[in-house]
Amino acid sequence: MAKSNFPEHVLAGEHQEYQNKVEELYHQYGFDFVAIGLTAFVGAPLRWIYSAGATGERYRRIVLAPGQGIGGIVIKAGKPMLFTDIDKDIDPREYSSYPIVFAEDLRSFCAMPLKKKGKVVGSLLCAFRTVNISHTQSYKDLINDIEGKICDLDVGTSDFLNFEDISRKEMDERKEPLLFSSDLSRVISAQENERKRISRELHDGIIQELLSVSFMLRQLSPHITENEEALTILEESHNNIDRILDELHNITVELRPSALDHLGFIPALRSQASVFEKAYGAEIVFEGGLSRRRFNRSLETQAYRICQEAILNACKYSNTERIDVALEDSGDWLHVTITDYGQGFDVENPVVKGSGCGLVGMHERATLIGASLQVESSDKGTVITLVAPMGPEQGEK
Repeated sequence: MAKSNFPEHVLAGEHQEYQNKVEELYHQYGFDFVAIGLTAFVGAPLRWIYSAGATGERYRRIVLAPGQGIGGIVIKAGKPMLFTDIDKDIDPREYSSYPIVFAEDLRSFCAMPLKKKGKVVGSLLCAFRTVNISHTQSYKDLINDIEGKICDLDVGTSDFLNFEDISRKEMDERKEPLLFSSDLSRVISAQENERKRISRELHDGIIQELLSVSFMLRQLSPHITENEEALTILEESHNNIDRILDELHNITVELRPSALDHLGFIPALRSQASVFEKAYGAEIVFEGGLSRRRFNRSLETQAYRICQEAILNACKYSNTERIDVALEDSGDWLHVTITDYGQGFDVENPVVKGSGCGLVGMHERATLIGASLQVESSDKGTVITLVAPMGPEQGEK
């Protein structure tokens, strides 16, 4: 991954203090394995970077999206986990869902979220490869001794998750997609094709016809210079046609912007944001940038639609004066954060507005491209984070 895309706490080799702390915990409490996993940015996948007691280098190749594996669950929930007997607490058939357990043959562990400025940026994992009643005391001593702090990171040491919580949450998250995921995917695909068709027909048909009418009307102007009433009607006609053309242009942009096909994700999103600024009055500010100009068509389409929906919802419902759109990439991951500073909403039980399918559709589109989508909202505003795999770089289209 590119060095410039990593905050200081992530740079392996440049924070020897973390490695020293890992080794200190390993020897002090007699753990069989200790590791610190970190993310490149909030919402990005977690990698195990610093370790002691590893059986090899396999653990370094593990990449955990938020909610996946021990590290991913901890960073998504922001809460610690403690299992003193994995064989008793977890069905062995589920071990593949916890790759570090398999890679390091762990039998009990304590994993705690690491935070910087209130944001979860990683996980501390301390584990044994055996089951022993004394391990519980080791974990208790660890929690008491660190006093919520490791190096420059805060450590979450309260409100532990248990396996029932995790299993229930996973089932709740899977329930709706299992019921209608494939159907909604087909609807989204069909909808996108229909949007593209209608946008093309509007552009190549009605818009071109209106431009022809406008041109013919302008040809009349020199012939009716002495009729002020006719000139007034003609001028009003020009104005009406221009207004209709602007409205049709906005509609075609919302349906399927030509910039998305010809120029790519960012130009299309900027163009759409400009339309929203004029329509709703909120300032939309873009920050950062991407190292690539083009991605595969599916990623460009779904990422664009997710961001379009997020910005539109902020414009319509948050009563915000400003919306920030932050773009960056790291390695093979695209990261987009959309932040407003208006009134938030209950993410778990949102009030249905409009079609009521916005959040569901956004999550489904994220699933289609293997991305994670996080929605956080409070009375200080809403933050929507999209993290998506970019795949091979695409040539210009």
